[in-house]
Amino acid sequence: MKVKSIMISAATLLSVIGFGAAGTVSSHAGTALAKSKTAKVVKTTNYKSKHKVHVRGGWMYSSSKLTHKNHHMTNYLYTKFYATKKVTIRETSGHKATFNYLVSKDGKEKGYVPASDVWNQWGYGKYSVSAYRKQAISSINQERAKKGLYALKESTTLDKIAQKNSDRMLKDGKKFKIDVEGTPHAGWIVDSYVAPKSIPIIHYENGTQWGEGSVDSWMRYTDQNRDIGAIPYILSKDHTQIGVGGTQHGQSIYMVVLFSHKS
Repeated sequence: MKVKSIMISAATLLSVIGFGAAGTVSSHAGTALAKSKTAKVVKTTNYKSKHKVHVRGGWMYSSSKLTHKNHHMTNYLYTKFYATKKVTIRETSGHKATFNYLVSKDGKEKGYVPASDVWNQWGYGKYSVSAYRKQAISSINQERAKKGLYALKESTTLDKIAQKNSDRMLKDGKKFKIDVEGTPHAGWIVDSYVAPKSIPIIHYENGTQWGEGSVDSWMRYTDQNRDIGAIPYILSKDHTQIGVGGTQHGQSIYMVVLFSHKS
């Protein structure tokens, strides 16, 4: 039987306005600074209460002079921060840039981060892949039961192959090509959601919601404009086994579902 595949586009998720996004941010922030000069604060706005925020990348600077980088914030995508003030800084190049002063919830990490990399509300943290997998399979089998179809059996072998592929989606980017490693009569769903700056927070709070929400999207309950291509695989009479992989990186998620039956 010819190997079948389906590639479906990402869902549109909850939109949250970026905190401090209205500030002017120079693309030159973080470039080499002349040794004889330092950046200078020209305006400071102190917040009366702490703002809950999360980061999407960029650098954290130890002081408003921007001469020393503390951390690259891709290592703190799941950390809960408070923003205590906003500052406008004139860089040594003459450009003005907006920064937020952040303090982690535990107080261990603090410094200035470009406002373009700071978003309001706390992110939901790192989701459980095992909870996602369990709920996705359960939700798919619920859809099959509605049509009088037998439940698909989870295959640990397919889970491992699917997980390898979802991990590679993050690593390979646009170069990604699925590899089912000889799985007999394989059909698959490949999906990803890479959050743009205008939609910074995934609306799932945990792995269980991630699994249920993904299937609701594929079945077009929550996203009626999506292609129906995933539905024939979810409701196929030919397949007997299923494997699910999921990878999260900050506010972005990658998903692969494999369907198969023994030859």
